[in-house]
Amino acid sequence: MKDMSYELLDLMEEQGWDEAGISRILENGREPWILEALSPIRENLVDWLEITKEQSVLELGCGYGALTGALARKAGSVEVVDSREENLEIGRRRWSQMGNVSWRLAAEESGDGLGGQRSAVGEAAQYDWVFLIGPRTKAASLGIAGQKERWNREEEERAYLAEQIKQAASLVKAGGHLAFAIPNRNGLKYWAGAAPEEEEASMSLMALREVFSAMGGKAEVYYPLPDYKLPTAIYSDRYLPVQGELPSLYAEYEKPRYRLFSEEAAYDAVCQAGGFPQFANSFFVIWEKL
Repeated sequence: MKDMSYELLDLMEEQGWDEAGISRILENGREPWILEALSPIRENLVDWLEITKEQSVLELGCGYGALTGALARKAGSVEVVDSREENLEIGRRRWSQMGNVSWRLAAEESGDGLGGQRSAVGEAAQYDWVFLIGPRTKAASLGIAGQKERWNREEEERAYLAEQIKQAASLVKAGGHLAFAIPNRNGLKYWAGAAPEEEEASMSLMALREVFSAMGGKAEVYYPLPDYKLPTAIYSDRYLPVQGELPSLYAEYEKPRYRLFSEEAAYDAVCQAGGFPQFANSFFVIWEKL
């Protein structure tokens, strides 16, 4: 999603930072990105996780604070690190009533993955839960030319993401968890005409499994639908959808687009053939450090 932090700050100044103000913005807003930034549906991704008041949370990249409030309600403490001061400002104001959240500015990401964010929290820091949700693509720092080439540089992008995951995992305590969400490079919505976000990385299921397998520990892959940003249902390998069961598949925050075929009919077919995981629109991985 294109950075809309200043527009969001202006809207919140006009309508208010409290729950009533957020509701007014959602009711009156017509831009799709407003729903992605502020909808309480975002919290469905983490509401079901067993995070307790005895546990610490690190959120690597907060965006517009979509998950921060839900995490703060669950955990004893939440430390938020982001490389954009304007994002942190939105989070500070949006969740000012939460006394267990701290905010840190990190250096901009570069070829070293999460190096700036790791430096912001300290190399020795350890947390019960670390969240890395929707990491940026390496091509985001390479300008338009890099974006045009991103799909032709799969191996380089995969290595960059693997390093980010590894660095995030190094901040997890023994027995703790890393939560990682990313779009599926082969998600059905992209075949049906959706355009990938310019700055957002993606991975295939095979690449994702290989990265986590190489790390040891225990990883479980979940499949949020329609995607991890506005999930109305979350499946796993223990419970996959069956034909006719899927919820609405069009993510409301998306830009208007032509749909080249019926995603619902196509998903019914792949579910019947046992191929749903390969074509799910996004992945949500919970990795336990053993």
